[in-house]
Amino acid sequence: MTHLDDAIRRALSPEDARALDALSREEPLILQALHAFQGQNRLYGVIGWLGGFALFGLFLWCAWRAIAAPDLRLLMLWGGGAILAMVGVAMIKLWFFMEMQKNSIIRELKRLELQVAALASRPAN
Repeated sequence: MTHLDDAIRRALSPEDARALDALSREEPLILQALHAFQGQNRLYGVIGWLGGFALFGLFLWCAWRAIAAPDLRLLMLWGGGAILAMVGVAMIKLWFFMEMQKNSIIRELKRLELQVAALASRPAN
């Protein structure tokens, strides 16, 4: 810890110190994923996951049809559908992980706001 960190800790009330400790701990990945389903964008998270499952099901169906295709043209069409479905799943996963990263950044900003408020309320020496 630096001198500034020690000064911040001394300036905080016990309640604020507990809040800062809670915000300072890194959440496990499972909790981060669950927190992506909270807040005003939770409907988008649910729709994204349902869309991801639907696209994965479409991938499985297209892949099965590609394997069982009697000629090369159908194999290419069903294989292309399977590839597009997996690209869709990957895009949904990337979006979801970006949402998790956004939540992590917001959490870090709240921690910084708490530290700045504590320093601002502390009398100057």
